[in-house]
Amino acid sequence: MLAGTEGTGSHARSMTRRPGFPSPLLAATGLLGAIGLALITLASPGATRMYAWPWSLAYAVALAAPVLGLLLRAFDRLEPLRLPDRGWSNLAVAAILLITASALASPHRAATLLFSAPLLAGIALFLLSFDWLHAVSAETPRRMQQLWRAAAGFAVAIELVSVGLWLAGYFEGNAGFLLAARNPHPLGHSNYTAGLALLMLPGFGAAAFHARGSARAGALVAAVLSGLLLFTSGSRGGVIALGALGVSALFAWRIPARQKALVALACGGAALVFVFANPRTRAMLASADAGAPPNISNVQRSAMALAGWRQGLDRPLLGWGAGSTPLVYPRYRAGLDGGAENVLQLHSLPVQLWADFGGAGVLAAAVFGLLAWRDRRRHAIAGLTLAGYAVSSLFDWQLDVPVFAAAIALLAACLAAPPTTPPPTRASTLTGGLALGVFILVAVLGRIDPAPEMNARALELARDPAKANEAIALLQDSLALNPHQEIAHFNLGWLLLVRDPPAAERHFREAARLVPDKGGVYFGLGLARLNRGQPGPAADAFALECLNDPVFLTSPWWSEPNVARLRPATEARLAEFQQRVRDALPATGWPAGEARYLQALTAWLARRADRQAVAATANTAERRALFGGAAQLPEFTAGPGRSFRRTRPGYPVLARNLEVAPPMDLFDVQMNAALTEQTLFIFPAKGWLPSPLLLALLDARDSPKN
Repeated sequence: MLAGTEGTGSHARSMTRRPGFPSPLLAATGLLGAIGLALITLASPGATRMYAWPWSLAYAVALAAPVLGLLLRAFDRLEPLRLPDRGWSNLAVAAILLITASALASPHRAATLLFSAPLLAGIALFLLSFDWLHAVSAETPRRMQQLWRAAAGFAVAIELVSVGLWLAGYFEGNAGFLLAARNPHPLGHSNYTAGLALLMLPGFGAAAFHARGSARAGALVAAVLSGLLLFTSGSRGGVIALGALGVSALFAWRIPARQKALVALACGGAALVFVFANPRTRAMLASADAGAPPNISNVQRSAMALAGWRQGLDRPLLGWGAGSTPLVYPRYRAGLDGGAENVLQLHSLPVQLWADFGGAGVLAAAVFGLLAWRDRRRHAIAGLTLAGYAVSSLFDWQLDVPVFAAAIALLAACLAAPPTTPPPTRASTLTGGLALGVFILVAVLGRIDPAPEMNARALELARDPAKANEAIALLQDSLALNPHQEIAHFNLGWLLLVRDPPAAERHFREAARLVPDKGGVYFGLGLARLNRGQPGPAADAFALECLNDPVFLTSPWWSEPNVARLRPATEARLAEFQQRVRDALPATGWPAGEARYLQALTAWLARRADRQAVAATANTAERRALFGGAAQLPEFTAGPGRSFRRTRPGYPVLARNLEVAPPMDLFDVQMNAALTEQTLFIFPAKGWLPSPLLLALLDARDSPKN
């Protein structure tokens, strides 16, 4: 008789199916889920393609299959669901409740419920995998081997696709290109490539050590491919995680101390070769130059970490909900020194958990780590893999991509201990009831945020002046759903610039407070003030545009008569702003150097200084060579230029809806004909100034005393 079955006739019913073997329906569900997961993982770029039809169908199947499988097992009258020990079971239930409660409490409930699905599916897969592994205790070792063989086959497919697509770049470039280009395949980002490599490397490495004959050769090739994926990713966090993985493996390896020291020396040498061979990882060892331009990646990561910290502080108990970052990050963007205008995720698992789930999420992760450490000897390779991946997760968040959630779930299932005493039969039913309730909540209430589609449709309509009223109404409706959208405020400003200048000014100010270094926002603000008959405040705004994006000093917009009349006042305001910036910035560092250089460059453009004065303040080798040499300098006159509008190619990804076309802003960018990609280095890049300082200048000029 099966453990936990009750009542007359239970023995007869148990004979209708061999204990521990899935029903045909459950087997079919598992197969469909595996196919869906393979499709959205291997179809490069999988992590974004899964948001586009028909790949979104495979995405839905991959997420629904574990939940449906769990429901089939939980309500199986012949065999109750086998649950892990109390620690793991309580954590799984608590995590389900936490994720759901966080989404329900979020201001963006519909979207966060929908994007809770990958995490919830991962928990379901953990429970379902544990149940299958421990269906028959005598079969557990064999089933563990079957699971690892299946995972190895999937991993090899990932490696072949990744390396194959990366090598295809050889035909578009050369060997140098291969080293310089980071491998984003098959998920679409090199950090994902590194994460996959770290999940695969320990298993293949152990197999290469323990296997014999052709099996060892195959495992060794797969391990080398895993290392190649990590190398080609150029991930600095991946390299650090690899070092931690190597140290952990070395300590766990039971060999004499002398041999261990020799192995450590050899591995250390190999690690140095690994790091120095890739230009990006080699840069980790270079000494920092205080006067050098900041590393863009470091600026963005620092900004995301600060934003995530502040997000969690504002909702410290349950956070903002899973997948809420693109909706919430704009609230905090103005307080950051720089970085991207908006982001999909915060590139750190602890930071993301704090922002999405508050202190409860961080606590749940800590409990997971403690349980994994407690049970690490139950499956040494699974424990080692989780340890290495935990280090890499300090530098990236990847659990919103199904293949990573699935991998962590399977590794945890291998580690989790069975209960010392069989749980009551009702535990299976209660687990199924919880899973069913959450599944219905997500299916009924979960929805993609409609605002991005409304914004994209509005900007498409706005291309036809006859449909401007429809576009305005759509953008206003979008802002009613979420007022923290720079794209809607910025483009509403341009639509209302002539018909309603006061409203346009309000929208430009809101856009500036969401993304202070947005190109064109201060120019639009100045035009709105000019249309209101306020030339002084208009010159202030134009000066801010020049300060934020100095290349605007050469724009053909200055040939427009109404704008040209404000050039002297703008230059006077700009000189004042530049001095205030120099007083506010530290005396050393990149921004201070840019501020000094920009003052000299502005004077040279206004013909108040010669090229030697600019060369004396130039803070890059290119600028010093140009202004200090004899080469002819470009003529930045108000002559002919080129006009274009900026498209936002990443917007559909941020919306997690690739059916949305990349929107195009309504601002007509006017670039001087003398400006090319080869001469842009002359001007400080847009956003060189810390955002809070820009807003301080804007607010000072917006105050009543001014």
